[in-house]
Amino acid sequence: MKRRDFLKKSAKFAGVLSVLGTHTLFAENGEKMQMMTLNNGVKMPALGLGTYALRGKECERAIKDALECGYRLFDTAQMYANQREIGNAIKQMPRKELFLETKISQNASFSEAKNIIHRALDELQTDYLDLLLIHDNYSRSKEIYEAMQEAYKQGLIKALGISNFNANAYALFIKEVEIMPTINQCQTHLFYQQKALRAAMKETILQSWSPFIAGRKEVFENDLVQNLSKKYGKTPAQIILRFLNEENIALIPKTSRKERMKENLDIFDFTLETQDRENLRKLDQNKSYFSWVD
Repeated sequence: MKRRDFLKKSAKFAGVLSVLGTHTLFAENGEKMQMMTLNNGVKMPALGLGTYALRGKECERAIKDALECGYRLFDTAQMYANQREIGNAIKQMPRKELFLETKISQNASFSEAKNIIHRALDELQTDYLDLLLIHDNYSRSKEIYEAMQEAYKQGLIKALGISNFNANAYALFIKEVEIMPTINQCQTHLFYQQKALRAAMKETILQSWSPFIAGRKEVFENDLVQNLSKKYGKTPAQIILRFLNEENIALIPKTSRKERMKENLDIFDFTLETQDRENLRKLDQNKSYFSWVD
C-alpha cells in the first residue's frame, strides 16, 4: 500500500498487546498508545514525534496536530531551538498525559549542564522533564551526566539517557556513572539495525532516530518492504515502523504532515509473521547512512 492510499482508508489507531508489554496511555480522544517500561520503572510511549528542523509557527502547528492524532511523546533537543514553541503548543494539555524528552547538545561543564537543564524546563514550561539525554559522546559526557544525575535526584528529571553512543562507548560509560541510562537514541533503520549495540545494552532501550533514513526512496521501494506492504495492507512506512517496534526499539519518526502522523501511529493493529521478521532482519547492512555518525 502506498502512502497516498493510506489516506483513502479509514484507519483507526489501536493499541494491542505486544512483546513490549500491556501498558497503555489513553489520550483525550480515546485512542491508546503502547507503552515501554524503562529500567527505572518509568513508562514511556513506544512511539513519539521527532521535531528536528521544526521551527516557529510550523512547529507549534505540528505539535498541536500531533496531539489531536494521539501523540503524547515529543522529542526535542537544545540544538533544535524549538523547545519554546513546543512548550507553547502543549501548555493546554494535562502534564501527566505528556512525555517530554530533550537533549543536551554541547560539550558542557557541570555548571553549564545545570543551566541547560533549567533553560529546558523554562522553555518547555514544565516543572520536570520525563527524559533527558546527552546528545553525543562528548569528552565531558561524564561531567554532563553528573549534573543530570543531580537533577534526577531533585525530581527535575524522571529518566536519564544518552544518544549516539556506540557499543564501546556505552560499555565504558556505564562503568563510570551511578544511574544506568534508560535510553540510547541512535540512528536505527532497516539498513542499520544496530544489532551489536542492542546485544551490548542489557538494561538500556534503543530509541531510533531517522527510522526512514531521512525519507530515502530505497527504504520505501525495497522489494521485500513492497511485498509485505501488499500482504498486510499497510504502507511501506508502517511495515518499517512495525518491524522496529517488534524488535523492541522505541520510535520517534519526524514529520510535519498530519496525514503522515496518523499513518505512523497506525502500526499496532497487526503483527508480522516470524519469517517476515527474519527476512527483514536480513536487510541489515550494518553501516551508517549519515557521515557524521559512527
